[in-house]
Amino acid sequence: MKISCVMTAFSEGALMRQSVASVLNQTHADLELVIVDDGANAETKAVLAELDDPRVKLVEQSNDGLSAARNRGLRHCSGDYVCFLDADDVRAPWAFAEAAQAIAEQGAELLLVRGVMAWPHGRLESFFDESSAEQAAAEAREAGGHLSLAAAKAWAASFEPQSANKFISRALIERASLSFPNDHFFEDILFHALVIAHARSVQLLNARSFTYFHRQLRPQLTGSSTEIRFDIIGTATVAFQLLAAHPEFENARFRGAVAIGALRLLSWCEDSISRRQQHAFRVLLRRALRKADPRFFVIAEETPDPRGERLKLQAYAQQYLTA
Repeated sequence: MKISCVMTAFSEGALMRQSVASVLNQTHADLELVIVDDGANAETKAVLAELDDPRVKLVEQSNDGLSAARNRGLRHCSGDYVCFLDADDVRAPWAFAEAAQAIAEQGAELLLVRGVMAWPHGRLESFFDESSAEQAAAEAREAGGHLSLAAAKAWAASFEPQSANKFISRALIERASLSFPNDHFFEDILFHALVIAHARSVQLLNARSFTYFHRQLRPQLTGSSTEIRFDIIGTATVAFQLLAAHPEFENARFRGAVAIGALRLLSWCEDSISRRQQHAFRVLLRRALRKADPRFFVIAEETPDPRGERLKLQAYAQQYLTA
């Protein structure tokens, strides 16, 4: 089974070397690394010029943003399955081998894995995916060893909406015409929900597959309090609209898990945006939530809720729907 890994390059510079090495040094041999040069700066281009490996496919474009770069990378993949890795993060050396074995055993179109966050000075912290994976495994044991597809999708939706925690069948990507939304930040939220909704089979692998590095000296979305935060409203609105029209919307647990993930980020953005922008944010959010199907915001008790946020976030939404 061939695995394609899509990586985008812009301003990562020397950090990119360890990311590239973590893919090329996988114990699973059948792979390709598709790197999209998204108008990279000189330091990053110098790193790209060093690459001399037939498994690396370099695609160049003028700077068009992360989503456009990932979408271009997808079009150049030839693997049976596709994954993503940011150019300053790393894959565990066994990640592809574990994924390939799990897929060979169950044949899932979508495999979700766990990651770990590395903070400055070396502190490691698990994502909440770990709790989701453990609780899903417990539910599977109670059900006789396997989750139903509806249950697997619900638990998958409770995983962090990030690109690195998925191995996706290229057939699924092509069949559902999956892509990242251009001109929006928080693009992973929409992609995460749609790939799960369209998958015909889903598997959760309780294994750490990648390390996400939280950088202090490089701008990151989670470290910004600019107008970028407003984009979460538009991205969440599109997600609610598309999923309301999808048959998977009738899966109340999946619908609730999607709502919890979106409301968590909406609440976080509202709390962390500058005070002078909060009124405008709240006005736009009220309009957006009132346009969504109200069933998103009546979250079933059995919805996967690894952080225990269901009631708090349901109340958060209701204050905008009733005010």
